[in-house]
Amino acid sequence: MQSDERANAALSALRPQIALFRYVISGTQERARNTLASESGPNQTRITLGDFAAGLIDADRFAMISAGAPPLDTIARAVVERTAEVLESLLKAGDELFVVDVKDGMRAGDAIRARLAHLGAVFAASALVELVRRRTYDSALHSLPTAGHPFEKWTTGERMLAPPLIVRARGPNVDAFDLAPLMDGCVRIVLLFDEECSPAPLVRIISPGTFVAQATETAVLEKFADYEGPALVALMRGSEARFVHDPRAGAAMWQRMRVTSTPDTSPRKSVGSRSAWQQRDDLALLKSFVEPPSLTPGSGRSATSGNGVAMDPVERLTAWLIEQSPRDGVA
Repeated sequence: MQSDERANAALSALRPQIALFRYVISGTQERARNTLASESGPNQTRITLGDFAAGLIDADRFAMISAGAPPLDTIARAVVERTAEVLESLLKAGDELFVVDVKDGMRAGDAIRARLAHLGAVFAASALVELVRRRTYDSALHSLPTAGHPFEKWTTGERMLAPPLIVRARGPNVDAFDLAPLMDGCVRIVLLFDEECSPAPLVRIISPGTFVAQATETAVLEKFADYEGPALVALMRGSEARFVHDPRAGAAMWQRMRVTSTPDTSPRKSVGSRSAWQQRDDLALLKSFVEPPSLTPGSGRSATSGNGVAMDPVERLTAWLIEQSPRDGVA
């Protein structure tokens, strides 16, 4: 893995999530090994019973009775053995397993999906071992985890255990509409940009339950890693907008958003797939997120007190009711 202080900082912040995912791999591997060990089959039974049972005890039936189920057939054992090998290879991989380098000409969304599918093999392996244990495995219906497990097939529980990813990419290769479908469960992605990109590439991903940030300093990774939900952070080095959307900061959008800087000049040329007009629209959307609501449509009055401090929702409602109440007997 290439040396990158930002990547190292991201790995350090995400260490608990990485450890949790490795625990899932280890637990699944242990179940696969236990399945193989407990399903010794007729041959092992003959060895255990010894010579005195030869011709007196049917080893096949004895193995079935002692195990409480028919012994694994050759195909089922081979499936579990291959599954254990896949899990072993995932366990032996280092931190590079969680770092994705997006090649030139490749979309970041495609690279991320490919890595998630590769890591998702642990979920497919867990389901496969369970199918074998229940004697419901069918080679015509169930594939080996070597083919990976696409994110779209992950269950809700699996998405809550999603492995974090650090992604090194060129800004123009990142499209918010590719990443938005991945923002579910506890998916955490850190984007590392080395060159300037569109001013607000992540603004379209902002939603009430998703942590989204564009930042320069790695300090934002502490809040990012602690958030129990989908989270996406871009660490940038250009003049793009800097903001943090933290769902824990409030119920309203303007309470959750913190914008610390925006570009000094308006975009005039396309960047990647984003035209100049789209980039300006992204900035306009970002600006709208931090505007506090008005008391009444078109009143032009801000929901703040006279000293500029944001009013409590109850106070805003009271002020609105007073404003709407009849005066001097006139409705």
